[in-house]
Amino acid sequence: MLDRRRLSFALGAVVVLAGIIIPASSLLDMLGRSGSAPADLLHQGAVLLKAGIVVLGVFIAVLGAVPLEPTYTSHKVQPVETAPRYVRLMMATILIGCTILCFHRLSDGLWFDEIVTMVHYARLPFGQIVTTYDDPNQHILYSLLAHGAFVILGESNWALRLPAALFGIGSVWALFMVGRLVTSTREALLSSALLAFSYELVWFSQNARGYTGLLFLTLLSSWLFLRGLRQARPHLWLGYAVTVAMGMYIHLTMLFVVIGHFIQYAVACYSHRETAWPQRWTVLLYGFGLGAVLTFLSYSLVLPQVLATFGSAKHIPEVWMRPSWSILEFARGLRLSLFGGGVALAALLVFGAGLFSFMRTDIDLVELMVLPSILCAAVKVGTGQHLWPRSIFFAIGFMALVVTRGTTVIGAAIYPAIYPKIAQAFRVERRRESGLGTALWSLIFLASALSVPRAYGPKQDFAGAWAFVEAHKEPGDAVITIGLAAIPYRVQYHSDAEEIKSVEALDAVRSRARRIWLLYTLKFQLADLAPELQRDIERDFVVEKKFPGTLGDGTIFVCRSTIVSH
Repeated sequence: MLDRRRLSFALGAVVVLAGIIIPASSLLDMLGRSGSAPADLLHQGAVLLKAGIVVLGVFIAVLGAVPLEPTYTSHKVQPVETAPRYVRLMMATILIGCTILCFHRLSDGLWFDEIVTMVHYARLPFGQIVTTYDDPNQHILYSLLAHGAFVILGESNWALRLPAALFGIGSVWALFMVGRLVTSTREALLSSALLAFSYELVWFSQNARGYTGLLFLTLLSSWLFLRGLRQARPHLWLGYAVTVAMGMYIHLTMLFVVIGHFIQYAVACYSHRETAWPQRWTVLLYGFGLGAVLTFLSYSLVLPQVLATFGSAKHIPEVWMRPSWSILEFARGLRLSLFGGGVALAALLVFGAGLFSFMRTDIDLVELMVLPSILCAAVKVGTGQHLWPRSIFFAIGFMALVVTRGTTVIGAAIYPAIYPKIAQAFRVERRRESGLGTALWSLIFLASALSVPRAYGPKQDFAGAWAFVEAHKEPGDAVITIGLAAIPYRVQYHSDAEEIKSVEALDAVRSRARRIWLLYTLKFQLADLAPELQRDIERDFVVEKKFPGTLGDGTIFVCRSTIVSH
């Protein structure tokens, strides 16, 4: 049998040699050179890919020298037995229910970001997808998966959203796996059900973006992280490295999750500073080190474009920069998902009880949820970026665990007051305490499940608005678009609507058209980007009809000019 170290060294040497001798031009030829990226940035990316291959080869050789046999097991490790048959059946039922919810009406109308994903990325050949990064809307791994769905199933809204739906369903399973590490099987099961039948999961599972992929890979990497940190088995850290690299490739927000993990690892190193813990190097090399190399390798081709994209100044509406806007949007989503402000407030109280309980029993879960969220918010606000509520969507699984724990804690607290005689007779029987907590959880679950229908329908009803205009316009009428509405009507619906960017352009249309129909969306964005144009519109146009969607502030406005030219 070949010695593992020699085999690892030989394989690493082959990879290093390949990275050195393969010309950058050959790499680009294999991927195709017809992309829109500047040639100099593509060449720089190919050079970085070569460097990444060399570094990977070195890493393979180094990893061969790291012992594979674990010599440390944390006191926190508790063997997780195979779930009983009834638990497996309940989990299967939850996943089936989640699948039905996520696939129902999956073909409804696309919104702006989904249209950009379809037209600018998913339709491209494989080689162009991996060599194109001209906008943060490019979630590369998701674009690749959507492209694969197009190849297999044909181009459709349903196929475009299929990866998001599958990731959403997978997140429910991944949450159950994490839950069994930090709490009881009962709470893990209830948390998975709460996530599966939630407005947020269904909405994002029908959103052709990388957010449910980020959620799934956050949960999966956190599961591997907790197991690896407590058991330090190299195969767990190899899986962790691959998972975080995939997470980074689907959405760069994964960086905050990894930094949070690294902080927890650093704390673990400090706590074992006076004890023998050789696995600190296993964790560093197999987990974080290899994960960093794989991430660099995946982004190397577009890294120059990434830096250029984030380095270029883009105007962001002022309203999106206000922390108060983010808080109000989060509150709006909470009201939608829990069917009213009263239930949302009760859920926040339950969340606080669960958070306090986890801080006492398993701080790891709190750190997994809080550290990346705080880092993400601080970096976005500090760098002048807009903080969308979806920026911390990756933490929703941990939040479900905290809410479920809160119902258990509150149920146990109020049990003696509600059933004093029973409590005295049975000495606060745990089964009955859990039953009361489950009843409280059921109320929150019911409120969440009842809100799921709100997730359905067009996120932005571009098609309905266009059909209305087509049905009502007359010969000699002109159709114009302003702001973000212009791109969908031009590239997705191939309409003849003219995009207007100034008062002068609007006057030019007035001079030749009998009547003007206007379509636009995101009213506050229009006010920020083109205030003079907005004043003209408010003076000379009347809103004929509004086409609301499930996207916040995503209503499509159909307006008609009040002055008719003859």
